[in-house]
Amino acid sequence: MTRSPARRRSKVRFDLHLHSSRSDGEFSPDEVLRRCARGGLDVIALTDHDIGPAIVAGPVEVEGRRLHVLHGAELSGIHEGEELHLLVYFSGEMPTHFADFLRERSTRRARRYDEAIENIGLPGLAPADVVASRGDRAVTRLHLSQALVEAGHVRNLREAFKRFTGRQHGLVPSVDLGFIEAIELARAAGGFTSWAHPTIEAARAHSETFARHGLQALEAWRPRMSAHDRAVLMRLALRHGLLITGGSDWHGWGHPEVGRFAFPERLARPFAEALKIVA
Repeated sequence: MTRSPARRRSKVRFDLHLHSSRSDGEFSPDEVLRRCARGGLDVIALTDHDIGPAIVAGPVEVEGRRLHVLHGAELSGIHEGEELHLLVYFSGEMPTHFADFLRERSTRRARRYDEAIENIGLPGLAPADVVASRGDRAVTRLHLSQALVEAGHVRNLREAFKRFTGRQHGLVPSVDLGFIEAIELARAAGGFTSWAHPTIEAARAHSETFARHGLQALEAWRPRMSAHDRAVLMRLALRHGLLITGGSDWHGWGHPEVGRFAFPERLARPFAEALKIVA
């Protein structure tokens, strides 16, 4: 990683997992960038679910602070019956054909959302095209849970997930993309791939297999992780020739302000060098 002269005396602060209103985040992409600048971050990635970015990649000036913005996405896939998430990063602009692929994934999300409404069978739930009427957006379980609250079927989001939208209920149709296929498609498009928030059990079971198919990193540095769990994931990454990434998985919605968490520069350096980031 090469630092610009103005940054040589300071630590570069990374957050490689952020969400906006393009999927299930609270704020618009531009507002997320403003909050990242105020939070003292330097390198960020907006990684909305199954949808491409709506901001420019590379260095930008935001409220007097220089941010390096990575194009990215969080792609959903299935492996052995479990839904897993893949963070995909690009060193420059996301290729058009991969953005088109994500647009198709968002369309499939909308179909699953509408099927879930039919499965739930309760009145007053708006279809996906109404939920996403403010522009391109990947609808999620959160949007369905919000619709249940607004229609008066549940008191809050917690109850919605507990009774209807959690994966254990099977009312929301499963993702139809294999996780290994997702890795291979992302790599073929020139993306850098990291397994988002893997559990220790799943990482032990599948890291070697995923690495053989092109996985490049584990997301091993996240808020509220125990030192033990971080150490386990970092050892697994080393064993299988993987790098590590780190991010807050910030959505807004009452979370602490973005910037309180940062992926340390000393750990981010191999990732930054792989993507040729200048910060």
